[in-house]
Amino acid sequence: MKGEKRRCVNVPQEILQEILVKLPVKSLARFKAVSREWGGTIESKYFIEKHNRYQKSLQVGQVRIVSFSKEKRYNGLALKNMLVSASGIIHVSPCLPIRAFNRFDGYKISEPCDGLICLYTYSRIFNLVNPATTSRRRIPDPTPPYSFSGRHEVYTLLGIGRSNSVSPRYKIVWFFECDIKRVNKSTRCMVFALDSNTWRYVDPPHCRVYYRHSLIHLDGVMYCFADYMEEPRLFEQDVKLLAFDLHTETFRSISITPDIGCKCCHELSMCVLNYRICIFKSFVDDQDCFFKIWGLDIDKRSWETMYSIDLSCFPPEFKVGKRIIPMATINDYVIISSFDRTIWVLYSSKSCILYHTPFACHLVMSYFETLVSTYQ
Repeated sequence: MKGEKRRCVNVPQEILQEILVKLPVKSLARFKAVSREWGGTIESKYFIEKHNRYQKSLQVGQVRIVSFSKEKRYNGLALKNMLVSASGIIHVSPCLPIRAFNRFDGYKISEPCDGLICLYTYSRIFNLVNPATTSRRRIPDPTPPYSFSGRHEVYTLLGIGRSNSVSPRYKIVWFFECDIKRVNKSTRCMVFALDSNTWRYVDPPHCRVYYRHSLIHLDGVMYCFADYMEEPRLFEQDVKLLAFDLHTETFRSISITPDIGCKCCHELSMCVLNYRICIFKSFVDDQDCFFKIWGLDIDKRSWETMYSIDLSCFPPEFKVGKRIIPMATINDYVIISSFDRTIWVLYSSKSCILYHTPFACHLVMSYFETLVSTYQ
């Protein structure tokens, strides 16, 4: 009827949150404009944390992988989302580009933490980005009293993590060299707290950091490989895992099992699978029949073989370049990428699913979308 007024249904706050928390970030960004109440709910720290936990729980049955490639049209980075389930690729969709630098020379991309990614250069241009919300923050220059000229651009490493404490805080960890001779005691470390917007020095580790591998975050700890330079070079002494606790801001080293069969850091790589730090050989030898992934038992500080993957079931084109990259796990499957990231395999002890992606890219990483702001 013309004169009849529409009734406004008031949904209880608890039910509203349970509905909204299951929505993707893109939908929530639009729904903030529905009303002041909805906007306040979606932007609250409690809701963001709850949505973050829900997105993490979805990683068991499906995995989102984000790819980065250079895009010269707008002098930035082009991003694509690939959602993968146990049956294959669900869909591939583009994200909004990241215009982070005036040029591409020497930039690096950190591993994500709760949807946040750091893009940085050797010349101390640091950007914190949430690709899902397009939130972006320029991190202030730490201005250390050291020179960064010439080939010294290689020796800088940055990552973001979240402290595991009563009041969790996001922090950026930055390693760099203060001596061009690169001796063991030349490594320096600074930490940036997002909430206080300040840099500070911490006691450096008594070793060099291996700068060609990203910092990996898990459960309040940042992990990287330690690269000792002293002679004689023995595996048991040289190759270790360096762990930095974000809450106590202290270092400890963890020995790497010699059973992995590597002699130096550049032969190793690291990732997180099933909520465990894992290491594996970066390149596969022709003599290798199995590709082994070793998992760390953090309490015992010991390693065990998590996966032993039969290489004979892979097609020859997959092993071009002889580099195999584990990306994530879905149920009992391991997602493995080829060197050029165009051929992917879902592998389990019972079956092997091969499929191709429609694009090649510069870098790929496991990722889940969140509402976490770059301003904490």
